[in-house]
Amino acid sequence: MSRSSTRRFGWVLVAALGLWAAAAPAQELRYRYVSLDEIELPPGFLFFDPVAINNSGRIYGNAYECFTVACDSFLLPHVAIYADGVVTVLQPGLVNTVNEGNTMAGSVLVDPANFIEQAALFRGDQVELVPRQPGEFSSAVTALNDSGMALVTSFDANFQPTYVLYKNGLSMTLDFGPTVTNPFRLGINNQGIVSGTQGITICDGATGFRFDTRTGATTLLHPLSTKPAAWGLDINNRGDVLGYSFVCGGVERIGVWDGHGKFRTYFVGGTPEFPTISNELQFNDNNLIVITLVSSPASDRMKSYVVPKPGVRLDVADLVGNLPAGVDLSFIRDINNHGDMIGFGFLLKRIGSGEH
Repeated sequence: MSRSSTRRFGWVLVAALGLWAAAAPAQELRYRYVSLDEIELPPGFLFFDPVAINNSGRIYGNAYECFTVACDSFLLPHVAIYADGVVTVLQPGLVNTVNEGNTMAGSVLVDPANFIEQAALFRGDQVELVPRQPGEFSSAVTALNDSGMALVTSFDANFQPTYVLYKNGLSMTLDFGPTVTNPFRLGINNQGIVSGTQGITICDGATGFRFDTRTGATTLLHPLSTKPAAWGLDINNRGDVLGYSFVCGGVERIGVWDGHGKFRTYFVGGTPEFPTISNELQFNDNNLIVITLVSSPASDRMKSYVVPKPGVRLDVADLVGNLPAGVDLSFIRDINNHGDMIGFGFLLKRIGSGEH
């Protein structure tokens, strides 16, 4: 994602806020690094890819084995759980998300050679396939709330998506109305409210949106008046929608839209003082925001940042007491309500905040 510049006042204000507020959060947020690359796996499995962490501290993801004896083609994923230093591998499948009831969701590969999927829910060693939609070619569950309501993305043979709500054996096709014709990056919270981004392009003209599955009402989440684009990336159980209000090629305001559609800025990047341009955000129900997948400047590409409160940005690496030299923290994939974070090959376990 690329974005441009803003007035001097915005970044001066952010810098001033950071000066008086940075010290306290730096002391409160402390982490212990746990390598997930060095854990022992069952025979035949090559590595564990962590995807999601819930508030129990369990990590859910995929363990991969060779598809052929020669291991000369693709790797076959299996649903797997990491807890207390041990990875338990379950049935073949792909995990995309998990809820607080430990239900995992994603897909099974019905045609591994061509990577054709069917949406599925995983409960322990039990698998529930989501019935295919008319004309469906491939599908996967991409979001799941704690009641077991699954958001399914279904593709036809032309790779045109249909979005479906699935629960207790029943499916409902979602109609976001005339203002949302090209939705992407959808999330869902425990109230059944869907968030996402609407846009023919990912830049100018894109806007966030909120869709209430109970009433069918769609609300557009506009960028600030000085910005031409917005992304809505996720929704938490407070009803806040995480995202960017940005200018392509420069300034990105990172923050949340509240239940009334008002955007609150938490941090401003892409400025002379803070030139970071990022492509991914994570947050939790406490609005602890993670900035990750940094694309520029080059000096920041291996970094991720945490924003504990408006105006304060901390380098995640500075918060980890035992971080090995050279470890790549460029992609934080998920964060739970305790503040624990996972990325490719690692867990960052928060210290001193009611550890579980």
